[in-house]
Amino acid sequence: MTPEISARVVATDPQWLPHTFGPDGSRLTSVFVPRAKHQELMFLTDDHYLNHYAKAELPADAVGREIGDAATAPLHFIFHTAFCCSTLMVKALDIPGRSVGLKEPEILINVANRIARSDDAANRQRLALVLRLLARPYAPGETVIVKPSNSANRIVLPALEMLPQARAVLMHSDLPTLLRSVAKRGMWGRRWARKVFRNVSAWSSLQLGYEPGELFELTDLQVAGLTWLMQVHHFGEVARRMGSRVMVLEGAELIRDPSPVLGRAAALFALELDEPSLSAIANGSVFSRHSKFAQRDYSVDAREAEHDAAVAAHGEEIDLVVKWVEAVAAHCGVRATPAGPLPA
Repeated sequence: MTPEISARVVATDPQWLPHTFGPDGSRLTSVFVPRAKHQELMFLTDDHYLNHYAKAELPADAVGREIGDAATAPLHFIFHTAFCCSTLMVKALDIPGRSVGLKEPEILINVANRIARSDDAANRQRLALVLRLLARPYAPGETVIVKPSNSANRIVLPALEMLPQARAVLMHSDLPTLLRSVAKRGMWGRRWARKVFRNVSAWSSLQLGYEPGELFELTDLQVAGLTWLMQVHHFGEVARRMGSRVMVLEGAELIRDPSPVLGRAAALFALELDEPSLSAIANGSVFSRHSKFAQRDYSVDAREAEHDAAVAAHGEEIDLVVKWVEAVAAHCGVRATPAGPLPA
C-alpha cells in the first residue's frame, strides 16, 4: 500500500483504477495501472497484478469528494455469459486515442456481490462512485469500454439505469459451446461452473424450483447448463428493458465474420470506425493471437480443433445436458436464448 497518495490524485488520475472496497465498504483500495500495461494484463485482478502494481487505500468518501474535478469519458460495457469471445471483443475495441478497454476490473465483482446481498442506497452509491472512476479517459476524446466479469452481471441493469447514455453489448455463447468450454478445462472448469451458479442463483429472477438436495445431485455440466440458462434469461430481461441501448450478440458471430460485428458494436458505442479501420482490426494481430494468452498464436481452426477434442471426450454428456436444459427451460416457460419468455 502507498498511503502517501492523496484522494485527489486517486480521483483525478485514471491510471489509479478502483480495485476493491474494504469489508464495511468505507475504504476504497485503488491500484496504479499505466495505460501501456493494459494489453499485457489478462484481467484487472490480483491474480494478474501479482503485486507488481502500487496500491493505495483511502476513505471512499474522500475520493468521492474529489471526483468532480476528474475528466469524464463516454462509458460503455461488454457484459457476457463467459466463454463467448468477450475478451476478444474488448481487445479488438481497445484503440489508443479512440477507446480504452478495461478487462474485468475486480471492483465490479465486489460491488455486484454487495448489491446482491443488499440493494440499498449505500451500495448504489458505491456503484455510482466506481462507474464515475471508470469513466475517466486516458487521453482526450477517448471512450471507455468496460468488460466486467460475468460474476458481476448483477450490476447490468443498475449500471445502465444510472448511466442513461451508456450502451452495452450482451455477449453469450450457445449452450454446447459453454459446456465444451467447461469440460475442456477439467476440474477447474467444473469448479468454476458451480461457483458461478451460486453467484447467479442468488439474484436471478428465473426460479428453477430445485431443492438444495436436488441441486447437490446434479452433475457439474448440468449445473453449468442451469447457470447459462439463468444468464441468458437475464440478458433477455435486460434487452426488453433497454431496447436499442443494448446489442445481443452470440460470440460465434464475431469469429465467423468479425468486421461487420465490430462495426455494429462500434456504431453502438459511437466510435466512428470506418470500413478500412474495421478491416484492419479484423485482419490484425488481435484475431491471430489467443485472446487471453497473447504469446500464443490462435485461429478459427485452432478453436475448432479444441472444441472437437472436447466433443470427442465429453460429447455424449454434453448432448444429454443440452436436451435436459431445453426441457428445464420449457418447464419454466422460457426460451433457451436471450429472447425471453415464450409467447402465451
